[in-house]
Order: sequence, then C-alpha cells, then structure tokens
Amino acid sequence: MHLEPPHVSLHSVKEVAAHYLMIVVSILTALGLEAAFEKLHHAHAAEAARQTIEVELRANVASVKDSLDQNVQRLAPLKELNAHLTQEMLAGTPKADLVAEIAQLVNADKIDLGLFTPTLRHEAWDVAVANQSASYIDSDHLGRFSSAYAEQRELGAGPLSPLLDGPRFVDALTDARVQAVDPQQFLRVLNQAIVTVSAMTSRLDALQHRLMRALPAETVEPAASSPLASSSTR
Repeated sequence: MHLEPPHVSLHSVKEVAAHYLMIVVSILTALGLEAAFEKLHHAHAAEAARQTIEVELRANVASVKDSLDQNVQRLAPLKELNAHLTQEMLAGTPKADLVAEIAQLVNADKIDLGLFTPTLRHEAWDVAVANQSASYIDSDHLGRFSSAYAEQRELGAGPLSPLLDGPRFVDALTDARVQAVDPQQFLRVLNQAIVTVSAMTSRLDALQHRLMRALPAETVEPAASSPLASSSTR
C-alpha cells in the first residue's frame, strides 16, 4: 500500500511558524507586563507602608519625648526634697516639724510620685505585616523599622520598673496629707520613686534614640507637645 504525504507548501509552513511565533511573543509579553505591574504594585505598597510607618514612628517619638521631658521635670523636685529631708534628719530636726513640712508640700501639690509613660502606636506596622506590604520594603528600612517596634514592645512587655510600688506611693501621699506619715518611711518611698523615675527616664531616652534612627536623617526633632497624650501612673 502506497501513502503519499500531504503536500504542504513552503508558504503554509511559514504562516504556521509566524503564527506560532506571534503566540509565543504574546505570551512572553503578557508575562512580562504582568511581572512589571506586580513589581509596580509592590513598589507602591512598600512606599505607602513606609510612609505610614514613618508617620506613626514620628508620633511615637513625640510621645516619648513628651513623657521624657515630664519625668525629668518631676525628678528634679524629688531629688531636692530627698537631699533636704536627709539633711534635716541628720541635723536632728524634730519629727513633728518634718511631718508638717512634708504635709505642706504634698497638700500644695509640690510632690508627686507618679510616673509618665508614653502612648506608643503600632497599628501601621501591624497592618503592613498583616497585608505583607512590609515584605516589599527594602531591607535597610525594614530592619530599622523592625528594631524600633521591637524596642517599643520591650518597654511595654514587663513591669515599668521592678521598684515601682503604686499602692505604697499612694499610701505615703495619703498619710502625708493628714500629717500621719513617718518621715523615715516617706524618705524610703521618696528614694524608691527617684530610682523608678530615673530608670524610666533612661529607658525612654534609649527608646527615643532607637525610634529616631528608624526615621530619615532629615526628620525634624518633634516638639514637646504631642497629639498622643502621655498617661501618668500613680
């Protein structure tokens, strides 16, 4: 049995090859465009996330600075009173006079053993991690952002200070207002407050520098006032 292959003209082969080539080129073009659009989308998502995070960190810097300034202001009179009471006790000042003096200062709101702590936002970072836009941010910015938020979490992870004893502070102030305080006991509480506020001041100063390092170098130092108000732990 004799079979003859179909006769296909050279022109037809060229048409098929050209058609095939067009299909291949179209597919490659579509893939290239898709990759380009995806890269552009990722770039826009990364830029939007970066800007939002930087706005949030700037607000946190302002809040930290506000709390830091208030703690520093609160620390000065505590140290002055500590030095004064210590000197008076060593000099043998009568207990009644010391109690009256402490009561006068406390009732005049000259002494406050509270502690200022900042309100630290993290919603922008959480959103960027949740929608994966954080993964599109360049490694340099991402590393600095991650470090800054880790430092924030560390501040709020444990107790504000191992020496912080809020109820004892309140009791000391209450006793002082009604002239029922023991000067020596009040001096102990006062020193505890000084150590607590000093420790928080050091931690806030370190956090402020960490947050500032996560922001562009041209970032202007924030004003003392912040839209994110500080809270006072008493």
